[in-house]
Order: sequence, then C-alpha cells, then structure tokens
Amino acid sequence: MDYGIKAQALFDELKAKHIIGAQGKISLELLNLSIDINDKSATGNLLQEWLGAWMRLNNIYFRTDANTQVFPDFYLGSDNTSDLLEVKTFDYNESPNFDVAPFDAYVDSLKTKPYRLDADYLILGYTLENGILTIKDVWLKKIWEITCPANALPLRVQRKRGKIYNIRPYNFKNNSTGFQPFASKEAFVNAIKQTLTQYPMRTENTESWVREVLPHYDSSR
Repeated sequence: MDYGIKAQALFDELKAKHIIGAQGKISLELLNLSIDINDKSATGNLLQEWLGAWMRLNNIYFRTDANTQVFPDFYLGSDNTSDLLEVKTFDYNESPNFDVAPFDAYVDSLKTKPYRLDADYLILGYTLENGILTIKDVWLKKIWEITCPANALPLRVQRKRGKIYNIRPYNFKNNSTGFQPFASKEAFVNAIKQTLTQYPMRTENTESWVREVLPHYDSSR
C-alpha cells in the first residue's frame, strides 16, 4: 500500500498507464437485458467510483468521507487538512462547464478550513458515444488555475436573478483568450473578496469575512 501518495504522483501514474485515449463501456444489465448507456448525467460519478477502484487495485492509499456529497472526493493523506483531491469531469466536445464549488458554501468554509485552497483538482475530459467512453485528456490543477474573472464580477460564477450559485471554470481546455486564470492563490482570494463587496445578497459584512479568513489563510501558506 502506497501511503500518502501526492496528487502529482497519482496524475503521473495515470498518464503512464495511458489514461489519455483509454476506452471503456457504460452499460446496464437487468432482467437479462443489457443496454448501452449514452446519458452523460451519471458519468462524473461513475468515473469517480472507477478512480477509487483503480487506486485500490494499484495499492494506492486513499480515504473518502461517509457523506459522499461533501468536499473533497478523496483524502490521499493520513489527515484531513492536506493532500485533498477533488475529481471533475466534462464532455470534451464542449468547453469545461462543471461547477467548481458552491459559492456560499465555499466562501464560508474558508473561515475555518483555509487548507481547501490548496486542494488538487483532477479533471477528466471525456466523450461518450454509442456507449463507448473515451478519455480525451486529463489535467491536474489548483483552484486558482481553473477560475478567472468575468465581465460582471471579479470571479466567474453562475448567477440567476442576482443570486450566485456556483463558481464556474475558465476554459483551460483551449486556453481561451480574454479573461485569464488567476496567477496565484492570493489573486483568487482577492477576487472572492472583491466579489463579496459587489454582492448584496450576502448578509455578513465583507470586511468581517476578511478578518475571519485572513488569520487562517496566512497560516495555511
């Protein structure tokens, strides 16, 4: 068992095993009837489950939370504050359109869990055609490398009727022109701060949030 493997080593091992270009099949068998699955809605969960099985097969240590809906998807180390791995997937025929994180929950969590800023994001771009799943590319990124500013706010988000729901990604697949990803963790945190100052639906004072986050944030560097 490889205890405490880093995300970069996991990423390198996946690439060495030729994850890019690898193909599999998604199907369902029930009452002696087998069908190919072409609905992409469950693909992310299936790939996450596959990754866990692959790590077990390769004797790579990891842990998951009993609540599979909470961050992160995998703990690669022995504690809960480092070597955090989140898995994201998207249809490679489109631009990355997954939710990076729920805005309110993520912002609030930084008050007590600043180490979330250093989590790694393993991103799989796939195609699903005629039941055949193909991994087209894979990335390992930090949150500031997959997020960027936008016209409306200093942070690109999903917003409906003025309410912010999710942090949305930069198009890292094509390295799109225009707004670029943040250059550092500090720039990302500052973008959150500036977004809060322009977001009246948050009830707490922005400076109060900053005062709560900064002591933890400084100690997490």
